[in-house]
Amino acid sequence: MKVLIFGTIFGYGGIQSHLRWLSKALAESGVEVLILTSKPIVEKDRFSLNIDGVNIRSIDSNTSSDSQKILRNIHKFKNIVQISRNFHPHIYLGVGTSWYLSILPLVLPNSVRSIFHEVMSGVSSRWRDSRWGVKWWFDEVVGQSPTVAGNFSQSFRWHKPVLALPAIPEPLELTATLPKPQVKKVAFGRAKAALFSRLAPHKQAFWLVRQWDFLKDCLSELHIYGSGSEEALIRNYIEARGIGDRVKCFGRYPEGQAYVDILSRYDVTLLPTIGAEGAPLVLLESMACGVPFVAYGVGGIPDYGVDNPNVIIVPPELDLTDGLRKNTIAKETQEIPKFIAGVRRMAQKLALGEIDRAQLQQFYLERYSYATLKKVWLSYLYDRES
Repeated sequence: MKVLIFGTIFGYGGIQSHLRWLSKALAESGVEVLILTSKPIVEKDRFSLNIDGVNIRSIDSNTSSDSQKILRNIHKFKNIVQISRNFHPHIYLGVGTSWYLSILPLVLPNSVRSIFHEVMSGVSSRWRDSRWGVKWWFDEVVGQSPTVAGNFSQSFRWHKPVLALPAIPEPLELTATLPKPQVKKVAFGRAKAALFSRLAPHKQAFWLVRQWDFLKDCLSELHIYGSGSEEALIRNYIEARGIGDRVKCFGRYPEGQAYVDILSRYDVTLLPTIGAEGAPLVLLESMACGVPFVAYGVGGIPDYGVDNPNVIIVPPELDLTDGLRKNTIAKETQEIPKFIAGVRRMAQKLALGEIDRAQLQQFYLERYSYATLKKVWLSYLYDRES
């Protein structure tokens, strides 16, 4: 079997992690994989993914002048078409957003099975959303979670069945030695919390730090890991308020064993995102280490809470209409936000010993481990082909 994948493979993020490990799973099973990525491949990237059976081609055009934008786009698409046709794929899998991605099925042979994997919320953000092309030109749509699948069907008026297949996170059970979670109680006010995320406004890391007055009696420390536009704001706020003894910002976090060692030190992870999320893989990584989380129930996040009593998912407080946020940051009032109430509730559960860390880790291993998801994806691709 030959599988053509269109998506961003280099860099950091859920899509990149999913595509790296999905392509590895396919290649290990004898599938020949070609990945088209729009990002130019720099020298350091050439060695970051070296898997037999996987070829990566950059489709970036050398033409850079803004006045030649139309010619650049035409040249780029012609390059995409040529590379794709020469590969002779059996399956085309698109992940992400791009008009190139959406219209590619139009120029592939009818025998090529085209699949779109929705790894965002499934909600249309605007009428020019490239995923409208998926509705017209793809054979199948797969959502990252049941909620995401339902959102896509409703938002894009997709009338065919939509299956739910999770994205593959970095399999910490393979790239590191996972901790063996111990039964323990954490006294109220002594829990250590961390946020691991891109520090973009919709992730609300800066908002979370500004809620410290509501959290300082139920948490002993709050640590922020990640990089992005809010990192400087967070560091400056911590310094200005003089709370650096308990609230800290450490910047970008590592991968593999170093990541597991850091994550496992915490009693709970927090993700107050209000963005158009799919199902953030960082929450799977937290579960893999037996660390419970509190998160807003946006996108596919509520699906992580099904039959999972060891996490707390808070209904979003913001009014979302057609994917457009009416408010980008929750207003700061004297009323305790629902998310903060959820953190306090988690601190109480930790104090009472109501969180079963071993059960939480097993939940991950049974549903989201590399071995499990590899089997799920191969079954889906091969069953339909046969």
